[in-house]
Amino acid sequence: MNCSDYLVDFLIKKGITDVFGFAGGYIVPFMDALNKRKDEITVHVCYNEQGCAFAANGYARVSGKVGVYFTTSGPGAVNGLGGLADAWFDGIPLMAICGNVPTNEMKGFSGIRQIGFQEMNIVSMSKNITKYSVTPNNSEEFPEIIARAYNMAMMGRKGGVLIDFPYNIQKTDIVGR
Repeated sequence: MNCSDYLVDFLIKKGITDVFGFAGGYIVPFMDALNKRKDEITVHVCYNEQGCAFAANGYARVSGKVGVYFTTSGPGAVNGLGGLADAWFDGIPLMAICGNVPTNEMKGFSGIRQIGFQEMNIVSMSKNITKYSVTPNNSEEFPEIIARAYNMAMMGRKGGVLIDFPYNIQKTDIVGR
């Protein structure tokens, strides 16, 4: 099972029936995993990423579950930050899943603007409006990261979390699962 399949399976087991998203190249493996389970989880395609974030926010308000939305990398991920800010201020459980360039194309602390196409350090941008923002760097840590993100969104005063989901990690198998 790869990380994308694992995440979709995790969401279904938590009772999430609807996710909201806007397609882009660096989130395709996750979208493929959602499509495999389309009888169990419905994808609502929105006109833009901001709409996805606020639709998921509304889903969370009405259902009491974590609202989930997905975007691609770069400006696509940035466009969802308004919905995360609203979740932060209003205490709404929201999970952002943002595609990103493969980990070998991430600039890290090199001092340059970017290496990968539309690479964005969305974790640092979202830190002040989320309860938890993280980039999984390998598949071994992925199950714990997803569980922590979900729990953080729901515990205490609820709020948004962000999973910066590198393209290669989306496709990487989780050993022993």
